[in-house]
Amino acid sequence: MSPGITFSEVKKVFGEGASSVHALGPVDFHIEEGSFVSLLGPSGCGKSTLMLMTAGLLKQSSGTISMGGGEVIGPRTDIGIMFQDNTLVPWRTVRGNIELQLELRGLSTHERRDDIHRLLRSVHMEDFADRHPYELSGGMQQRAAFCQAMVHEPKTMLLDEPLGKLDAMTREGIRRDLQSLWMQEKPTVIFVTHSIEEAIQLSNRVVVITPRPGIIEKIINIDLPFPRDFDVKNSPEFAAYVRETQEIFRSYGVI
Repeated sequence: MSPGITFSEVKKVFGEGASSVHALGPVDFHIEEGSFVSLLGPSGCGKSTLMLMTAGLLKQSSGTISMGGGEVIGPRTDIGIMFQDNTLVPWRTVRGNIELQLELRGLSTHERRDDIHRLLRSVHMEDFADRHPYELSGGMQQRAAFCQAMVHEPKTMLLDEPLGKLDAMTREGIRRDLQSLWMQEKPTVIFVTHSIEEAIQLSNRVVVITPRPGIIEKIINIDLPFPRDFDVKNSPEFAAYVRETQEIFRSYGVI
């Protein structure tokens, strides 16, 4: 099996018989190692389901998922994962929450102290290491959660709409931080979103998923330079990718 992540005839059906719900698939595609791929589609199309199956947290009904040369058959401990609601515990500081990720894996917090500081600095959180989550804004909590998910240096990151509950200005700032982290560390990233502009801004490729049952309508290669700053976002090329993607969803009556 090749490096990266491969989905072969992956399908998910919830329930059985007449009450069953065909949620996703079959889907077939490959994600190159070190690439940033967005799963883009309307609510209920199965994109979060696909991410959970990739993490080994949900079993597919049929088909296979392989990662790093081996089949995914159960929960993975070698990945970083982040959801819309962060997993910070309220009784620990920001630094303590990041250290918790190391402790659960039996890794030394002392040896990773410089790594923790570097990650916090990369998302402008170094001055808040000793604050508790309830002392932080929603955007700051998500930045801390990014550091928590990255501290054990995973080669694969699974991000399920981590910016979904944030205001527009905060989202833009965290997109910039996330893009910077990816450019520095180059993990393989699967990013679940229903924002067309967000997917195009962050990704090498955008996997466009149809309404339920979700299948892949198109995979769009985004040929734009990184970092994708405001000049790139305001370019005719960026606008063309947005129009192309919008037309797909218009054809399904989604927008």
